[in-house]
Amino acid sequence: MINMIIHLNGWPGAGKKTIGAILARMLGARFVHNHLLHDVAIVCAGFDTPARWSVYEQVRKAAYEGLLSRPSGEWLVLTNALCKTAPREIEAWEHVVRLAIQRNAPLLPIVLELDEVENMRRIQSAERIGKKMSDPDELKACISGHTLQYPDVPETYTLDVTSIDAETAAARLVTHIRQVEHLSKPATLNHLLLR
Repeated sequence: MINMIIHLNGWPGAGKKTIGAILARMLGARFVHNHLLHDVAIVCAGFDTPARWSVYEQVRKAAYEGLLSRPSGEWLVLTNALCKTAPREIEAWEHVVRLAIQRNAPLLPIVLELDEVENMRRIQSAERIGKKMSDPDELKACISGHTLQYPDVPETYTLDVTSIDAETAAARLVTHIRQVEHLSKPATLNHLLLR
C-alpha cells in the first residue's frame, strides 16, 4: 500500500482544517492540522511571546517523531498556512518534506485558493473568534506582505474553494488523489523548491 502525505496549504480562513478533516475521513488517513501544534504552544507560552516559537518547535519535533513511528502504509493529511518569504514558514515546509522523505512517502502539496472578498467573509465567522485569526485587517496585512508557498514540483495541485463547500472540496481532492496516486513517487529534496 502507498504511504502518502497530503499537505494542505492556504491562507487563514481557506478551510484547511474543515476540508482536511473530511478528506482524512474519506481516505482513512491520520489528520494532523497546524492548530494541534500551535495551540499547545499558545496555551503554554502565550501568543505574543518569543517563548511560543521555542515551545512550538519542541511540540512539532515530538509530533513528527510520533508520525515517523506510524505504520508505513498509513496516510497522513497535514495542514499549514505557509508563506514563501517567512523564514519560520520555509523551515516548517522543510520539516514536512523531511518527514515525507524519512517515511519514504509520496508528498502531494495542495494549495487552497479563494477570492479575497470570500476569504474576508470566512475569517470573521463566529467559530473562529478567540481560536484563530478572525481580524480582516490582520489577514489583509498578511496577504499584502506575503505570498503563499507553492512547491515547485509537478505534484502540486491548486484548488479554488471560493464557491464550493468543504464536502465538495474534499470530494474533488479525493478524485484528484485517486487519479495520481499510482503515479506518485517518494518525496525528494526537490519538494523543498518553492515558486
